[in-house]
Amino acid sequence: MEDSMQYIAQAAKYLSIGICSLVMISVAKWVAQIWITIISSISRNPSVKNDVTLFAYIGAGMTEAIALYALVLAFMMLFS
Repeated sequence: MEDSMQYIAQAAKYLSIGICSLVMISVAKWVAQIWITIISSISRNPSVKNDVTLFAYIGAGMTEAIALYALVLAFMMLFS
């Protein structure tokens, strides 16, 4: 009985790590979407490059922070 509970706990840990990797994949998609939007808005109106670039870096940084939190959480679950 003890061994089966240990296997279930191990499986739940790896499932949680997989969910964290899905979060990181989703963040990569949204960072790409941010850059696609930046490029299209600068190509439509080049005079707003400085304003748009500032918000792009802030948005991409905040979005990447979510991925880093998920990565740290995955490492904490993996090595604990």
